[in-house]
Amino acid sequence: MLTSEQLRLLRHDLLHLANISYSEVMDELLDHYASLTEKWMREDYSFDEASRKAWNELGNGRGILHIQERYKKLLLHQLQLQHWSIVRRYFRWPTLITTLLVGTLAYLTVRAWPSSILSALFFVCVFAPYLLFIPSELRLFWQKQIQKRALLTSLRREVVYRQARYGNYLYLFVIQLPILVISLFFDGTNSRTSRPYLFEWHTALSAALAFVAIMYTLTYLELYTKHSAKGFANA
Repeated sequence: MLTSEQLRLLRHDLLHLANISYSEVMDELLDHYASLTEKWMREDYSFDEASRKAWNELGNGRGILHIQERYKKLLLHQLQLQHWSIVRRYFRWPTLITTLLVGTLAYLTVRAWPSSILSALFFVCVFAPYLLFIPSELRLFWQKQIQKRALLTSLRREVVYRQARYGNYLYLFVIQLPILVISLFFDGTNSRTSRPYLFEWHTALSAALAFVAIMYTLTYLELYTKHSAKGFANA
């Protein structure tokens, strides 16, 4: 069994020689690194010799860093699959009832409100997921800047945050792309930088866009809740 000081030295190797930057990866690799070191120590090697052999087994710094990148890609892929699984569930019984209600709400909203307000609501919906991260951002700021604590980043938090980028894509496609296209065709004479063109064309199209924005927010909120319950650990 390794002592706390020996574990600290192993952690130091991973942190400074392999540049491990995520807390979840650090926990996994430290456990594996310690197990390999203990294995060699049972073969009557000293701690220093055993840790060197274990380090080589892990793949040295570059190999260990590759493990971190592979772990990150795997987690991101799993998260994307989970998000799409949530989306598909909204079109299955009995959640389909909620989906139909959302569609009805979107249609009634489009008929009642002008396009300028609809575009503003669309903006709020697709960027609302970022608001979920404000408490954790403030907590990290306090720990790093005020308490001066050196913390590793939570990989789970980073990939969940990265999934919110699809809201950016929706905004670019629905709001910014039509403005760009019209400015190219009309040389800017009939375009405005904030005009919601797609919301002015047809009620059905506006309702569909509102529906997509609301569904995106609902599914992302469920995804965030699921993973935040597991904890966004920073260590």
